[in-house]
Amino acid sequence: MLPVGLVAQDFAEIQTGMKDFYYGAADAADMDGDGKLDVVINGAIDSDSDGNVDSSFNEIYKNNGTSLVPYANLGVGSTHLGDIKFMDFNNDGLLDIISTGLSYNDVVNYKHYRFKNTGNGFSKEADLAGKIYGSLEAFDFNNDGKIDYAINGTHYVEGAGFINNMDFYKNTGTDFEIFKGWLPGTQNGNFKFVDLNNDHLMDLVIFGVADGDIPIAKVYINQAGTLTFTQDLTALISGKMDFADFNADGYQDIVITGQDTNYSGFLTVLMNDGTGHLEVQQISTPEIADSSVMTGDINNDGYYDFIVSGNDENNDAVVKTFLYDPSNQNFTENIPTGLHTLGGPGFVNLLDFNNDHRLDVLLAGFDWADSGMPSLTKIFKNTSTEVNLKPLPPAVIKVVKTGNRFNFSWSGASDDKTPVKALRYEIKVGTTPGAGNIAKYIVTTPSWFLDLDPSIQNVYWSVRSIDASKVFSDASSQNALGTLDVKSESQISVYPNPASEKIFIKGEKISDVELYSIDGRKQNVVLNNDQSVNVSHLTKGSYVVKVKIKNEIIIRKLIIK
Repeated sequence: MLPVGLVAQDFAEIQTGMKDFYYGAADAADMDGDGKLDVVINGAIDSDSDGNVDSSFNEIYKNNGTSLVPYANLGVGSTHLGDIKFMDFNNDGLLDIISTGLSYNDVVNYKHYRFKNTGNGFSKEADLAGKIYGSLEAFDFNNDGKIDYAINGTHYVEGAGFINNMDFYKNTGTDFEIFKGWLPGTQNGNFKFVDLNNDHLMDLVIFGVADGDIPIAKVYINQAGTLTFTQDLTALISGKMDFADFNADGYQDIVITGQDTNYSGFLTVLMNDGTGHLEVQQISTPEIADSSVMTGDINNDGYYDFIVSGNDENNDAVVKTFLYDPSNQNFTENIPTGLHTLGGPGFVNLLDFNNDHRLDVLLAGFDWADSGMPSLTKIFKNTSTEVNLKPLPPAVIKVVKTGNRFNFSWSGASDDKTPVKALRYEIKVGTTPGAGNIAKYIVTTPSWFLDLDPSIQNVYWSVRSIDASKVFSDASSQNALGTLDVKSESQISVYPNPASEKIFIKGEKISDVELYSIDGRKQNVVLNNDQSVNVSHLTKGSYVVKVKIKNEIIIRKLIIK
């Protein structure tokens, strides 16, 4: 018997208008802001159903609430043997698309495309040299609010042969500055940019075949904008990785599936020690090769799990889930029912397709049990009856401006199941109320910073909490949202601090004051005419004082002794 919460998960197929993709990659996101996750797929198809793959084909599928229906294809901008991602590269609130790979229309020149979301479809914005046998990631490397991206893989250079490296595309706001060969890269591998040590800078984990046909796996820590090599991991090829805070200690861990240097399947979880150093927790399971992996709370117990699809030691297709057991701090392997078992190369994606707060499965790969060995693309609904409530947003949000740097922080978020330390957050920053034209993306810490143009003095911002089932909270309350013209420390002071009976607020005339406990609970206090507040009824501990001056909000910490 498996412990409660670790029972096998059941799924049921949803009929869609998706094509069957070979050698595919996929991404899921809400491309049009209607609250439903849409899907884009990069791959190849058998256009005439003769059993032969003959066309590169990329298509966007819109979620109508009950199914995925074709919305737009990318025409001659289609690729396969590469990757594809949604990203809002112009901060207009509509998700655009970037892709890379090989096209049957031009098998010599590998391609990389950018497509702008017009609101009525997608238009090609850039047609550039690309890479194959690789992947791409979108992230804000320099914390300026504009999404950058990197492409890893192999490409041919006349006179030098095939080169495996990583190119970086820095978003300038109007275009992208290209840094070719930004880092040594890999083919037949994967990479992720993730804040490993919670310093609000993006670090790098990468594996695959480097130049010289040498398999590698490495960690680079971001030190003031420079990626510095810090750790060698077990060298791997032909796989994928993802990250999650499995043990809810506040630091992101890594799961990698691939093949080792003996071409044996390899599956490992790398637990983060809090400094960005990753400790191996290898999973004891029969080998899974040509595999894909994605993290998420599959059984709705509040903790991150992961799903793997690929081929076993007999080259049969296999799909397995690994459920994290917080009581033993390890993973329990199980084979979910209702999924069509598909093998690699393909992809697996966890998404809440129908907004029922349970993760569904998007799966593509080879049906090795069929004599024709087709590659299929399917989506499966999670049929669990387990209840999962959406998280609560932060109750207290704070920004401090120092020079051109805006330091954002928040507290008081919570969830019915996911531990607070394992929550992620979507931060949205704009120049007008409700806008996200400065920044809008997901972070893994309850704080972040942006280095903005000197012309930006005030911002409107909000935060949404995200639980391990990828369910978003409402935005932080309107009381916490507004322009924040941050005063210097000398202009506003709260004393005595620590306090036991009464506090006084010294400085400008204030119009209101609020006190919150460190867990975000608002306290019952009254502002007196002399700008004092009685705190004798409060229990000992840390509090946040929120002072309102005209249209400005000042935040101070307070200790009650």
